[in-house]
Amino acid sequence: MKIFLVNHKIQNCGVYQYGKRVSSIISKSNNLVVHYLEMDNREEFQKEVDTHKPQVIVYNHLTGTMPWVDKMYVDELRQLGIKQGTIVHNVAYSTFFDFYLHQDPNYQPNENNYRLLRPLFEYTNNLNLNPNVLKIGSFGFGFASKQYETLCACVRDNFYRTTFPIELRLHLTHSHFCENTRDIETIKFVANRIINNPNITLKITTNFISDDELLTFLAGNDLNIFFYQKYTSYNGISSSIDYALSVKRPIAICRSNMFSHIWNTQPSICAEDNSLKEIINNGFGPLEKYYNEWSHENFIKVFEDNINNVIK
Repeated sequence: MKIFLVNHKIQNCGVYQYGKRVSSIISKSNNLVVHYLEMDNREEFQKEVDTHKPQVIVYNHLTGTMPWVDKMYVDELRQLGIKQGTIVHNVAYSTFFDFYLHQDPNYQPNENNYRLLRPLFEYTNNLNLNPNVLKIGSFGFGFASKQYETLCACVRDNFYRTTFPIELRLHLTHSHFCENTRDIETIKFVANRIINNPNITLKITTNFISDDELLTFLAGNDLNIFFYQKYTSYNGISSSIDYALSVKRPIAICRSNMFSHIWNTQPSICAEDNSLKEIINNGFGPLEKYYNEWSHENFIKVFEDNINNVIK
């Protein structure tokens, strides 16, 4: 079966990065012929459709990142017998497709709505940690909603009596679609004033780096920590966890519903339940089940089953 997975072209975007990870996994399917396309206009894309004649198209679609895909164009391709679906990132998604692939692994499937597993990396972690310094890291696009200041306060409060050197490393990147320069500057200003312990060093970087470089950054930490805003209702799943899980280091989170797919660990990895020291000492064990469940083999199986249901 021939399938298109269509992404936009802007790399410093979480939606783009998610689509790229999904394509790299499903391209290993033995039952699907996957064409991964990065497109920014209808004319180029139509040439690919005319040449390869796909049976199914999956758009990694948001209106702001892929405006050339609209209801009228989807209707045109539907007349050719092509099934078209979208990856659902959060509550703001277009509803003119034939099917919907929800990125929440706990989503309960129903008519024309399916779930995906989380797209992890296959990463070999050969890094040895420095026993003479405790490294705690976090990363993401530098938005106020990521609550980096609260994260800094949590590290400060958990280690306020420490005489052991701690390095808190924040990698905050700029977003193409949502201007966040002011947010980043505010985070830097406030974070440096929150960390007032001479034994805790704060390092903030902002340059855009490749996936391999980001995985190496995360693998170099004793703990990776994420403190997103707590929303009153579902607002998607954080892709930052995909990277952090892939390097098999301990993870600490707050009870933001963007982390709801991993917050039921035993023992808990939530900072509301356990100290950061306890989470570090518990190691990666609490997260092993998610890492195993979301293997590439399992991801491909779920994706193939979804596509088979679509074309019945």
